[in-house]
Amino acid sequence: MKFTVENPDEKRSPYTGMTREHWIGISHFFLEGIFEHVEKLEDPIVVLRHETKVSYPQPDGPKWRIAAERFEGLARSFLIAAPLLHNEPEAAAGGYSLKEYYSKQILLSVTPGTSNYLLRVEEIFPEAQEGEMAFQHTCECASLVIGLSMCREVIWENYTKAEKDRIADYLSNFGHSYTGHHNWRLFNMLILAFLDREGYPIDHGMMRDHAAAILSYYAGDGWYRDGHLFDYYCPWAFHVYGPLWNQWYGYEKEPYVAAKIEEYSNRLVETFHRMFDEEGHVTMWGRSGIYRSAASAPLAANFLLKNPAAEPGLARRIASGAVLQFASREECFYEGVPCLGFYGPFQPLIQTYSCAASPFWIANAFVCLALPEDHPFWTDTETNGVWEEMKDREVRTTVLDGPGIVVDNHKDTGITEFRTAKVLMKKENPSLNTYSRLSFNSQFLWEDFDFKGIEAMQYSVTYDGRVKSLIPNILMYGGVKDGVLYRKEYFEFEFTFQNKASIDLADFPVADGIVRVDRTRIPDKPYTLTLGSYGMPDVDRSGVDVRIRTDQKTGAKAILLKSSQGQMAMVIYGGFDDIEIMSRQGVSAVTKQSCIMYGVSRRKRYYEYLPYAMISVILTKKSQEEWRDEDLFPIRSITYTDKEKCGAYGPVVLEMKDGRTVTVDYEGLEGRLHI
Repeated sequence: MKFTVENPDEKRSPYTGMTREHWIGISHFFLEGIFEHVEKLEDPIVVLRHETKVSYPQPDGPKWRIAAERFEGLARSFLIAAPLLHNEPEAAAGGYSLKEYYSKQILLSVTPGTSNYLLRVEEIFPEAQEGEMAFQHTCECASLVIGLSMCREVIWENYTKAEKDRIADYLSNFGHSYTGHHNWRLFNMLILAFLDREGYPIDHGMMRDHAAAILSYYAGDGWYRDGHLFDYYCPWAFHVYGPLWNQWYGYEKEPYVAAKIEEYSNRLVETFHRMFDEEGHVTMWGRSGIYRSAASAPLAANFLLKNPAAEPGLARRIASGAVLQFASREECFYEGVPCLGFYGPFQPLIQTYSCAASPFWIANAFVCLALPEDHPFWTDTETNGVWEEMKDREVRTTVLDGPGIVVDNHKDTGITEFRTAKVLMKKENPSLNTYSRLSFNSQFLWEDFDFKGIEAMQYSVTYDGRVKSLIPNILMYGGVKDGVLYRKEYFEFEFTFQNKASIDLADFPVADGIVRVDRTRIPDKPYTLTLGSYGMPDVDRSGVDVRIRTDQKTGAKAILLKSSQGQMAMVIYGGFDDIEIMSRQGVSAVTKQSCIMYGVSRRKRYYEYLPYAMISVILTKKSQEEWRDEDLFPIRSITYTDKEKCGAYGPVVLEMKDGRTVTVDYEGLEGRLHI
């Protein structure tokens, strides 16, 4: 099962061929897969599961989670169906009238005594865990009101007053209840805004409290801090729900808040398009990557504002490229619906709050179908942003101090990498694998941590006598100076930095990748420290070609990997004892087997003066073209401050083959760190 763009419009959409008609077609495509699981009109949407260990509902879980699973199937699929119904009121899927199905199911779901009834807050509480006060239903109620608004004339307006009152009473039950102190505030704001617009009473003070909290999360550069992290929840929640709230409520009743939401959205779209690669593809990053192309949604949602700043042709190009990234790949689907994974099923990406219907939240991107046919989003010619502006071999770097993200667009490869910071999590947090990385790559995805000593795009330290290796759980941002990004990470951080192992991080981009000049600060010995590359998936099981090369002038050693996915190289210049390669099983989001390169450094004694500066390069590209020497070994010479050339103190100066001289100097970093 995959979507194919038939009769592409290569004039208006030279990059993707996708038009508004294709978006309507892809809506039908997703809904046909979903409705394969509906046997009769009265049935809720409950899709088949390929995973049962992490996702809900669990056999010993509360009964209300079964209702939540049905609610996700209803509300999130409705986010795809509603904009389609707005355009095609008589649309069908699986032989069912969508108008008839959703009209019936929504009413059944809020009506006590029916088999599809989804429960109210007071009926859920008796089964709640200690301290649990917010429930999945609140999220799905927000999706429900978005859908009802998008196809208002098709479904909502055809209910009787008594039916509307019943639905409104159910929505009010969750809209006026406790919610999470993060993006969930927006769910309650949308529920209340919908009710207010339809003439139902709401608590305006509660609305104002939620709105004030949302504004307080703003960090700068268009990014909100979602609770305590920065990830795709910022764009696909804050910058989709915010503009909708402005339309329904904010512009009229909270103009100051609405103006800020618009300002922040416009600030985001100035640079957000640079987080996608040359093909408009999304990078696997952060929790809930199962929502996939939802990451592109704020570019379309920006046009819901009174004074949008997004570029229409670029916004459509990215939205179309992102949705095709997944819809056009068979491995993304399980029994007709998007699987719990990124491409294929991938358990390390699944959260305990995920069910089999959760990936339907890709529907956030379908907000574009709320824009009329004659809107510039649909009529303008596709453009490709920075990818059209850059010269050959140029790297366009975007620094976002607010969220602590530095984005690198590599013209030579079409790959986007971004380097993140401001990460703080408990060391046992199962989502650590999605955040604690030195960089993220649009072509080569992060691999799961196995705590065996070698990890993808991260340092790992193993102390003698300990079976489990350590991975940093705090990553602080030190800013960019003279083109070098400075960060610092600690292993096993809990409440103090004292006695904890850490690494000072410094890196900068080159044409095909990133140069690292890191400095170890690991007090306990003996230990083995490793730095892994990205993982190279062996997709077609034909093996990964491995080669070794050496730079005679600097003594740098490189390992090169080549497969059908492209090429990767890791080069070590100093601080590492050697560079090695190993095969791994079950950690890749793309295939069962993968390869990883890693530098290794062994220290046995306390207080000995050995190399501290860990200098390496990791390069990636999609093509099979051979690496040129000047690309594979981009450093011409290295000058240290200390006579032993260990890099323990003072600047390290790199003369690059592209003509640059880059100075890495950690002085004052401790005072610049942010979290």
